[in-house]
Amino acid sequence: MKKIIKRIVSCVLFVAILLGLLQVSSLVFQPKSNDKASGIHYPRANGIFSEPKDSIDTVFIGDSEVYHSFIPLNIWRDYGITSYDVSSPSQKLVYSMEFLKKTFEKQSPKIVFLETNAIFRNSYFEDEITYKAEQIFPVFRYHDRWKNLQLKDFSATVEYTANEENKGYYFTKKSKPATDKAIKKYMKYSDVSAPILSTNKKYLNEIAKFCKKHGTKLVLISTPSTKNWNYQRHNTMEAISKDLGVDYIDTNLLRDDIPIDWKKDTKDKGDHLNYNGAVKLTNYIGKYLDDTKLFKDKRNDPSYDNWNTCLDKFEKQVKKATS
Repeated sequence: MKKIIKRIVSCVLFVAILLGLLQVSSLVFQPKSNDKASGIHYPRANGIFSEPKDSIDTVFIGDSEVYHSFIPLNIWRDYGITSYDVSSPSQKLVYSMEFLKKTFEKQSPKIVFLETNAIFRNSYFEDEITYKAEQIFPVFRYHDRWKNLQLKDFSATVEYTANEENKGYYFTKKSKPATDKAIKKYMKYSDVSAPILSTNKKYLNEIAKFCKKHGTKLVLISTPSTKNWNYQRHNTMEAISKDLGVDYIDTNLLRDDIPIDWKKDTKDKGDHLNYNGAVKLTNYIGKYLDDTKLFKDKRNDPSYDNWNTCLDKFEKQVKKATS
């Protein structure tokens, strides 16, 4: 009996020590700021956490389709509305939910745009387990930082101060046309609906409930892409938006309003838009936002001078790339 008790005590002590080590290492490995040098993943998306409290009017959440498609500084230039691309490559909905919740810790956007490509991305039970483990022990997410730890990492203070000047947008003038075959097949009518995983349905429902709880309008939006989008996915999202009672904008069907030229306006054969294509899409979304009458024009508000500074730098970047 004493041997059994001794073994149990040994096991409990081992687990306690292991959990303690994970907790301590998590405090060290957790990035202490939101810039690349601090080891944060996806610094463009995490730049929103350094924005002043309650200064962002609307956010675009999703995968790389987002940061290639929406230009927040153009919306600022035309309407004085603040927006941000909270997006990361191959983002799964569990991480979309994380970004959404973290955004609302400091911001109160009136509209949240959720790009729909991630809804069709494979997401399994293992992903959820990994995500939950990362939330409890951040060392699981940032374990690869061990070679680049700095003295400040041994402090418990986390302060996001890095300003992302393009507000999450990835600027590129690179152009590689979609093939004639892809263009011909693009958005060909179908009455079939594409399937989505039950895990993604669960997170989509959670996102909708979260937005409703916070009095925020959720808008599902499908950005133009000959590679990622088709009529089957459109049918699915149209049905889901009705079930959730939220707006759905499929920009792939708005060819007159958003005249994407798939020979010039894509950076990678129709997968993502380049700057030329993003300008066309952003012009449409900017007008959509302005038409809601939910936002005040803040271009002459001195507390938003940083936006004008960022706009000047961005326009110089565009001019340099096009000259």
